[in-house]
Amino acid sequence: MEKATEIQTIAREVLSRMLSQFEVSVEPVEDVYQIVITTEDEASTIIGRHGETIRAFQKILEVMLFKEYGEAVKILVDVNDYRAKQRERLEYIAKQHADKVVETNAPAYLRGFSSYERKIIHEYITSNYEELTTYSLGDGKDRRLVVTLKSEADAQHHPFIKD
Repeated sequence: MEKATEIQTIAREVLSRMLSQFEVSVEPVEDVYQIVITTEDEASTIIGRHGETIRAFQKILEVMLFKEYGEAVKILVDVNDYRAKQRERLEYIAKQHADKVVETNAPAYLRGFSSYERKIIHEYITSNYEELTTYSLGDGKDRRLVVTLKSEADAQHHPFIKD
């Protein structure tokens, strides 16, 4: 059986215990298997508060797939275009903070984002603001993304640790 089909079967098996009506498809895009779930009335059940459940579901699938294949399988779970809406929201937040850094010349510290969310913010800022840079500080739940002027970052000799 093809890997995408096996991933779809495993995802469907877990989802059937959580949702009553849904569709799931798996599409390999570059080196990531995109798992797309559509559901009429139960999206909030699988997305959860602030995306907690979708991240947990993705982590559980990653563990199951590692056990199945003996190696890490990169996946990204999306429900009813949640990821696209999330990207729009994160890019809006990134723009607001970047504009403020440019205006005030003071760094901005963004807390409470997952590594995936920090990556989206980092990518948005570095591709839209050539005078700015981003890096992460801290560990675990205290990890935060710093947005600052490149000249300021160079002056401070901050290590550029990108997620």
